[in-house]
Amino acid sequence: MTKATKNEGNKNKATKSKVSRILWIVIPIVLVCLAVWLILTYGTSPATPPASNNSSGTADRVDVVYFHRTQRCSTCIYAEEGTRYAVETYFADELASGKVTFQSINVQDEANADIVEKYNNASYLTLCINTVRDGTDHIEVVTDIWLVIGDDEAFVEIVKSE
Repeated sequence: MTKATKNEGNKNKATKSKVSRILWIVIPIVLVCLAVWLILTYGTSPATPPASNNSSGTADRVDVVYFHRTQRCSTCIYAEEGTRYAVETYFADELASGKVTFQSINVQDEANADIVEKYNNASYLTLCINTVRDGTDHIEVVTDIWLVIGDDEAFVEIVKSE
């Protein structure tokens, strides 16, 4: 091996060593910055929840309608039971007076075709809140419940706030 070849090999080793050291410093910094960004972006919620479409004006009636299919999985059953629990627990007086209603609708049952159509051909696994004001329907599809399946407290909070 010549002296020039030896020097070239040493330069490559030195360069690789510097790159390796730089990567060992830079990669953790990048990962920490990424983690902080993710936490700040997705891990926090506003101090007050955003106002729902249903909050303006007094409702004549609020219909809570959960759509499902005939064959049901544990998630579908959880969603219905959680919704029913929230409505019956936190809106018992309104349920008794008829100001709030709760229905569980099988979308595959032909007898329910009219209500499925009323709710814009709702598919199974859909939770709708219909705020009726002056005889006009204001239907809102609630999708946030699917983000908290299994978290009873968060699930109930979403149903209550809608």
